[in-house]
Amino acid sequence: MRRSGLEVWTAQPALLGAQACEQLARLLDAQERVRAARLRFEADRCAFITAHALRRLALAHALAVDPADLRFGTGPHGRPVLLDTDGGLPSFSMTRTRGFVACAVHEGGVVGIDAECLRDGPDSSLLEPFVASAEPVQGQLEFYRQWTALEAFWKARGLGLSAAHPRIALRPSPDASGLFDVVYGDSQREAGMVVMRLPAPDGYVLSLACEEPVSVRLVEFERLAAEPGAQQQPPLSMCKDGHCEPAAASNIVGS
Repeated sequence: MRRSGLEVWTAQPALLGAQACEQLARLLDAQERVRAARLRFEADRCAFITAHALRRLALAHALAVDPADLRFGTGPHGRPVLLDTDGGLPSFSMTRTRGFVACAVHEGGVVGIDAECLRDGPDSSLLEPFVASAEPVQGQLEFYRQWTALEAFWKARGLGLSAAHPRIALRPSPDASGLFDVVYGDSQREAGMVVMRLPAPDGYVLSLACEEPVSVRLVEFERLAAEPGAQQQPPLSMCKDGHCEPAAASNIVGS
């Protein structure tokens, strides 16, 4: 992994298919398998398995270890932590929906990531305890952009979402579109974090929070897992904001 940047691994469980999901389940530990088995719907089980396997693969690539050997515990405020390591670890964050999962790994500082599926008729009042906005949030897309930014920010801070925290607001960066400085909304004091809007499949929104603007390397796992000879989709390169780039499959698989 390049220390000058940050990697975001994504996957769409439905594109991977049931057989790939079964293979990914072999990477999980016993506790993760038990949690997956408790989920009622197959789509949710596959999303859970894919997300947790993706986290293992992304971290294993960064640390040059076997993904099945990684052990996870729970830190303060319920944040997942790596166990049995010697320090110098990358920060990581995972997000999961039924149709789209992602994991961010960053060696240069803290990171948080959140994805949401666009749903009709979101209740904008849900943002009021957490987000300070001069104007009401209008429309489905803007609601989920605000919500994912909110979740990503507090994940990067290592805290859960709580109305006890100060409200935040996004201030568009003058340097790039899709990049926002986070401020504490009632005081306008800088929070020392930025939020980036990253490419996501149609119907989803993906936001990432870190301490400063960095190059983001995107890895689409379903492209890496495609059968030999299968038609490859073009790399995820529609990020027009200048802070992300596609990862070539050979750079991941062969490294």
